[in-house]
Amino acid sequence: MDIDQQTRAQAQEVFARNLEYITAGRIREWVELFDPAGVLEFPYPPPGVPSRFVGHHELYEHMKDFPKQFDVRFSGLTFHETTDPELVIAEFVGEGRGVVTKRPFHQVYISVVRFRDGRIVHFRDFWNPLVTIRAAATVGHVWRGLVDLMRPASKRGPA
Repeated sequence: MDIDQQTRAQAQEVFARNLEYITAGRIREWVELFDPAGVLEFPYPPPGVPSRFVGHHELYEHMKDFPKQFDVRFSGLTFHETTDPELVIAEFVGEGRGVVTKRPFHQVYISVVRFRDGRIVHFRDFWNPLVTIRAAATVGHVWRGLVDLMRPASKRGPA
């Protein structure tokens, strides 16, 4: 196996582990998959949610309550080969439910993830925020999102 194949296999293995850690609620271990200055980016965030998180502290603060909000399993993981062995493009499905609401959750994801030295440096995650809102949003979440939408763009939280 040449160096590019080894690098690609390692990146894909780390990506698969990222899904395992999220499913198991192992958020601290999930954060450790990232470079200390790693970035998680959501191009289409729901109202009131920043679109970018940088560094272990922000990543943990954003994801720490995920296991309290969602019970989810991932399947259908497919990797699309790229010319850059440190770039992973993955498609997969999340199935589960909102923990508080008990509403069903079915999300299709496409992730574009850049690795360096076996760690995630930039994770761009494409998913439908409406699915998340339907499955997990309570009245309080919806109200905060609507309030945020009513603010002028210059006064909203970081995007």
